[in-house]
Amino acid sequence: MRRPAELVSWRLAVVFTIAIAALAASPAVGAAVLGGCIAAALIGPVQAVQALMVATLVAYGNPHIIKAAPAEGVLLRLVLLAAIIRLVPTMRGSDLRLVWPVWLFSVAEAFSSLQESPAVLISLMKVAELFCGVTAVLIAYNHVKPSQLAGLHRWLITLGLTVIGLSGLTLMRPGLALGGDGGLQGLLNQPQALGIFMAPFAAWALAGVLLMRRRATRLELWIGLLIGALIILSKARTAGFGAGVGVMVVLMSRVIGRRRLGQAKLGKAVLVAGLACGVLAVLAATTGQVSKIATDFAYKGSVGKAQNLDQAFYASRGGGAIGEWNDFLQKPLLGNGFGVYPDGEFPAGVVYFDGIPISAPIEKGFLPTAILQEGGALGGGLLTLVIALLCRRAWRNTDLRWRAMFVACLAINAGECVFMSPGGIGMFDWLLLSLAMFSYRTNPAPVTLAPLLPESMAAPAADHPIAAERQVGQPPFLHPSL
Repeated sequence: MRRPAELVSWRLAVVFTIAIAALAASPAVGAAVLGGCIAAALIGPVQAVQALMVATLVAYGNPHIIKAAPAEGVLLRLVLLAAIIRLVPTMRGSDLRLVWPVWLFSVAEAFSSLQESPAVLISLMKVAELFCGVTAVLIAYNHVKPSQLAGLHRWLITLGLTVIGLSGLTLMRPGLALGGDGGLQGLLNQPQALGIFMAPFAAWALAGVLLMRRRATRLELWIGLLIGALIILSKARTAGFGAGVGVMVVLMSRVIGRRRLGQAKLGKAVLVAGLACGVLAVLAATTGQVSKIATDFAYKGSVGKAQNLDQAFYASRGGGAIGEWNDFLQKPLLGNGFGVYPDGEFPAGVVYFDGIPISAPIEKGFLPTAILQEGGALGGGLLTLVIALLCRRAWRNTDLRWRAMFVACLAINAGECVFMSPGGIGMFDWLLLSLAMFSYRTNPAPVTLAPLLPESMAAPAADHPIAAERQVGQPPFLHPSL
């Protein structure tokens, strides 16, 4: 298990900061970066993952800070196309075992959209984006060698924390930093986008502080505190919910499961949580600001319009979820068409390139009702299968930080349904979800801290990294993966 300091490169952080400053200088820089991402995606799986992350950050950057590149929507899709061209011809059996549920879901959604969608062409475009985007991400990660994965971890974690940290610094210029509802949007184009990006990193850091055995480093504590504060300032309740659920689900899995190497006793989580509650209680009693901040976050600035949380929930996501459920009841088997509203309208408009639709944004919050509305019982059942198989792979890792990141990526879809939109900001969700899902490859075989049984003292397999080090006389507890 590597410490946070080993997953952060200060040299890379400086490079990323300089690159972001350059993007603020001219639209030509953004176009050059996206062009470079197209070329990088053709090199190999590691570069494909990096290109998809960078391209999405550039395309969905804050337009007041990062100058929009000409035709950046088209360039973003060319990055995805380049990744597909590079990766699909190299498919092997292990890739097919990963992607077949997604392919089955995509085929079912295409079929139901042909039957029921009021905007068939747009539905098929979005199905194709889902098919290509998820296929590219899963194959890319599956082709990353274990020896390369640690470096990719460091690269992605450093990039993520750099973007989050610089987003916090934009508060020095509120006119640039704040979105339409007064929430922090930082380097991204809206507060919800920044929240979706931050939530997995917040869950990762908090799980490290609460649930991992070694003493939390100052860096880890500061990361957790910083991201938590920025989530509150963003007013992205989805992010707060996602990070909280990520930690709570992993904590509950730890309660009902055996403690494994690197995992803390439950008393540590109770102690840290108790200390945090004590500090908040003191601040609430002495300043009176804690309840005001919590109320503003919960109501998202709608105090006075909503009299209670039920009304606030209905005004934001609850009303939409109820409407989606009612639409599902009208067409329970096949739904109303993938990625569209039942009336076929697109309030944000449709973007065309040479007569081909490349973007038609919609806003749906609660994933379970959204997929039932769009794909009916058939789509809902197949999506459940996709998520279950992804969870099975993610739980191979005994490092609870990555499990928490994985769950947070799923949980944010309770407020922002991005899981089915890898052609947009949903790419953040899939890249970080897959990072967590494949991180088990950097760890040795799971070892429990339960009382040792006689058979547990048997020598490890010859190809196991610990066995290899024993052959050269190095103690197993010095293995860098532990």
